[in-house]
Amino acid sequence: MAYEIIDINADNLPELHRAVSTAFGEESTDEKIADETIHIEYDRMLGVADRGQLIAGAGVYSFDVTLPGGDAIPMAGVTWVGCLPSHRRKGILRKMMKYQLADVVARGEAVAGLTASEAVIYGRFGYGVATKFVDATVRKPGARFLVPPAVGGRTRYVWGDEAAKVLPPIYDEWRVRRPGAVSRSDRFWERILIDRPYERHGASAAFRVVHEDRQGRADGFVSYRIKGGELDVDNTVIVREVIAADPEVEAALWQFLFDLDLSEKYELQVQPVDSQVPWRLVDQRAYRCKGLWDFLWIRVLDAPVALAARRYATDDALVIDVVDAFRPKKKAEGRFRLEGGPDGAICTREKSARADITTSVEALGSAYLGGVKWSTLAAAGRVTGAPEALRRADAMFVSTPLPFCNTGF
Repeated sequence: MAYEIIDINADNLPELHRAVSTAFGEESTDEKIADETIHIEYDRMLGVADRGQLIAGAGVYSFDVTLPGGDAIPMAGVTWVGCLPSHRRKGILRKMMKYQLADVVARGEAVAGLTASEAVIYGRFGYGVATKFVDATVRKPGARFLVPPAVGGRTRYVWGDEAAKVLPPIYDEWRVRRPGAVSRSDRFWERILIDRPYERHGASAAFRVVHEDRQGRADGFVSYRIKGGELDVDNTVIVREVIAADPEVEAALWQFLFDLDLSEKYELQVQPVDSQVPWRLVDQRAYRCKGLWDFLWIRVLDAPVALAARRYATDDALVIDVVDAFRPKKKAEGRFRLEGGPDGAICTREKSARADITTSVEALGSAYLGGVKWSTLAAAGRVTGAPEALRRADAMFVSTPLPFCNTGF
């Protein structure tokens, strides 16, 4: 059976939405489709048809992703990937991935990224886990700080249209300091701020609070929901985002949350692995991790461009062999000389020198943002290299802070 790849437009989007929603066991509704059209990029959507019926699809959102050192690079944010259960195991996903990645390269983007529904799907297409996050809980009695926030100013609630004006600049100031964070366009923010009931999972609408410094400049925000308990005094505070470039402002926002009345428990969703919160608490055991999860997966498509785009913690040079089984002999595969440091980097193809490290393209995606050490990947059998070369690569690629992405797509 020859399945046909077709373009997506406003007319056939509902059919595609139904197919992808069905693949995830979810209901497709007019409201959900209308919400998606707010920030959809039709020219980056594709569908797969069987005798004229849409049975699978995939899409891309255009982002910039922050790299270690503070620079950013365009990233194709892969989304809407799904196939009807009636058409699984027929090579359709492979067909879509080949088509999509070729289009991404043609647009000049050196990396693609995605958040995976299952961890066993995307490695074979060259994606590697680049960031992780923590889900945690804190009980009210343990929500006391050992070191109080060293910042003045005030907090206040923002509602409606004001949130759309105040929150994005705060987020942008934060994301350029956090490797792995991605840009949010005006349309993406519009979609986030709609806050439909079907997204609340039994909790309240989102409350949004900003912190302002003594001059009245907004420099941080928090978004949270309340989920009612059996009694009025045992509510659960569901914390989705605490965003501030200044760690003391971030701490002040956490203090605001922990001081909320009528609350008994805090659910901290999608938090960085290197969060300051447990280190602020009098009792670190009050911060209990419910899980450690993968989030952003990175696929390097143009190794020289991607490796030259970020900065490195130490001045050094490495020769890296990259094997790309899914796209052999393309821009990600080959032997490359990387020379880099805190001030920038260059990366060129290398023919004569021996490789210091040999890696698959998916392992390169994992190491790219500094979320895992090369020596760890070597111990796991995912890369090879002499111990000294791995030590030097670890020192070069390390990222402070750790890479973190909290924008789902």
